[in-house]
Amino acid sequence: MTVTHEQLCGTLDAHALPYGVMPLQAGITLVITQHGGRIFAFDVSGESLFWINPVLANATAFGDFLTAGGWNLGGERIWIAPEIQYIIQNRADFWGTHHLPSTIDPGKYTLTQTGAGWSLSQSLRLQAYNTAQGEKSLTVGRTIHTLLNPLRQLADVESLMRDVRFGGYAQTVTLSEEDSTSMFSESWNLVQLNPDGRLIIPVTAPPEVATYFGTPTPDAVTAHDGALRINITGKQQYKTGYKSAMMTGKLAYLNATSATDGYLLIRNFDNNPSAIYAEEPPGAPGNHGYSVHVYNDGGELGGFGEMEASGQTIGGDSGHTTSTDSFRMWIYTGNLTQLNRIGALLLGRAL
Repeated sequence: MTVTHEQLCGTLDAHALPYGVMPLQAGITLVITQHGGRIFAFDVSGESLFWINPVLANATAFGDFLTAGGWNLGGERIWIAPEIQYIIQNRADFWGTHHLPSTIDPGKYTLTQTGAGWSLSQSLRLQAYNTAQGEKSLTVGRTIHTLLNPLRQLADVESLMRDVRFGGYAQTVTLSEEDSTSMFSESWNLVQLNPDGRLIIPVTAPPEVATYFGTPTPDAVTAHDGALRINITGKQQYKTGYKSAMMTGKLAYLNATSATDGYLLIRNFDNNPSAIYAEEPPGAPGNHGYSVHVYNDGGELGGFGEMEASGQTIGGDSGHTTSTDSFRMWIYTGNLTQLNRIGALLLGRAL
């Protein structure tokens, strides 16, 4: 079941939860929520381009979800990394001590319209475990604004865009520490994906891969022809991480909606191998440097996938107290043959 634009807004209205509607190009639309600080993207038809929890289709079901303390709304979100530091209380018992602080999600965001864009902001305090001890105070500022089509200046743009629509936006995240401590912190961008598509991760060399939990499928650990091509099924739970030195700063997700049409999501972010990227696999203390992570759900949380990108590290001995990262999203919808052409051009690899 996919949740439509109309259903989502109806449910948010029923619970008096503030949100903004932000039109992109060609009828593609964003809904930005104050609760949870989510971004949801919709095609011109009103169909969701990101996975959305089905409870959001029904106001009563969503009320029960909120009462039970549910956090998993879907869409695009920003959490604070390292997970092993702020969410996992004992790395030897990952799921048994997994505790998501409410200050991260849903948080206490303020949502403001800023011209044609929107902004989200909050301050939060977190308890650290495993990699550090104590408390950390942070502020998060997020701005969302439209982006132009990266193909627009090409001589072949009309041919490339035939039977295809484009909508683009950027989310710029500024993370600042309010106190000086030994703890690392990073913004952590996660986009939840409707299953049965293919996640493409271009690599510059055979990637160094970490398994955080579960048993990854072979396509999640081995690259072919310059890319990992991972089938997102939502039926086998695992999480993998990829070293930044082999990443290009681009990820793509191609999903068919019919025999001839579909959509292509391209994440472009500021991959920086000189950054620390302090997230660690549970069984490998001190093993840093993973700027990209992939999560494939097994149905436990709803049956989706995630493409995840990390921001620059602040705090500790990073030399930085503030980071500003831009997470750009290029959305193309339409003819699958054309989407494959566009993806190959922008990623430099066949999809």
